[in-house]
Amino acid sequence: MSKRPGSNTSKNDNAVLSEPEVVSYLQQHPDLLLKHHALLETMQVPHNAGSGMVSLIERQVDILREKNRQLEERLLVLINNARVNEELTEKLHRYSLHLFSSKGIEELIQVAAANLQQLFDIDEVSIHIKPEYQSENLQTSSLSDKMYAAILDTLGSDSCSCHNELDDELVVSLFGDKSSTIKSCALLALDTPHRTGFIALGSSDQNRFSPQMGTLILSRLGEHLSIALVRHHDF
Repeated sequence: MSKRPGSNTSKNDNAVLSEPEVVSYLQQHPDLLLKHHALLETMQVPHNAGSGMVSLIERQVDILREKNRQLEERLLVLINNARVNEELTEKLHRYSLHLFSSKGIEELIQVAAANLQQLFDIDEVSIHIKPEYQSENLQTSSLSDKMYAAILDTLGSDSCSCHNELDDELVVSLFGDKSSTIKSCALLALDTPHRTGFIALGSSDQNRFSPQMGTLILSRLGEHLSIALVRHHDF
């Protein structure tokens, strides 16, 4: 306990400072211990590690070390995120190059599906074009009008949607005999510029495509194929 500094009256001499008042006073006078060296000879702070005592300076060093450790961890997270983003950008670039080097609509569909699987480590990929936009050179797996309507309604005006609670009928329609392994999927719109179909990406990992995840890169995958389709087909 301490008496209020600077008080001369008998009444104030007996007043006791509360702990918050002492802390507040030290915060306002950070050089107090420099002016009163004798206090350093008697002040000791228990070390968190166990018995024994350490000086106030050692305690401050421990706090600074902990802050430094936290900053280093945050920096490592930022560096890792930057590395992941750089890798994704490179994969997206390679995907685009392969799309635009395709020599026809059939090759384009095949190249798109193969590159999505290989570059982005996706278990299953299916590309679906609405029947009214298909032709002799552009054939994709057929879906019922009801299924197309349900999927396009799910997408709405969005360019991408992700799901990990799946309807069995939907999964079978999208991935056929591979459907039993699919636990999550992403639907990517194909707009040329009107909605002509979609890409379905399937994963055996239920957390791979969750409704909470960011979809910027996924949307770009659909956009790039949409642009490439227009080069080979009149929609």
